Amino acid sequence: MLLFLALAGLLADDIAATAADPPKDLLTATRAAIAATNLTSYDIGSRYAQARGASETCPGGKLTDKAAVLPSVYKGPELDVFNAQEKKIYDAWMRAKHCAQDDPSNQCKLVIDESCAAAVSEIGPSGSAFPGLFEITHP
Repeated sequence: MLLFLALAGLLADDIAATAADPPKDLLTATRAAIAATNLTSYDIGSRYAQARGASETCPGGKLTDKAAVLPSVYKGPELDVFNAQEKKIYDAWMRAKHCAQDDPSNQCKLVIDESCAAAVSEIGPSGSAFPGLFEITHP
């Protein structure tokens, strides 16, 4: 039984390592896409948070693989900037999401609807800010 638990632990560690390590081709392509812009780690942290928040808030919203790899792009101080900005923007999305659940006036729902439309426009498949981070899979 102890051997089984040890093997299960090793397997879990391998799965966790695989899940944490994005495919190199996707990581390389995402780094190249960022390099082709003037976006900083602060900007990319904002867009990543927008994609995360929208994927959890907008009906049919989905975070893309390109977005999921973004936290792996940065290291050191740039990662700190990315993470700090990501937290601020993501927290704002979650506050709006929870507000809409408890808002009889529907004002929060309107904010979410406009935010979801902005996410599609800015980071959707043909986005104007950084395309390909977010998509609507079904309405």
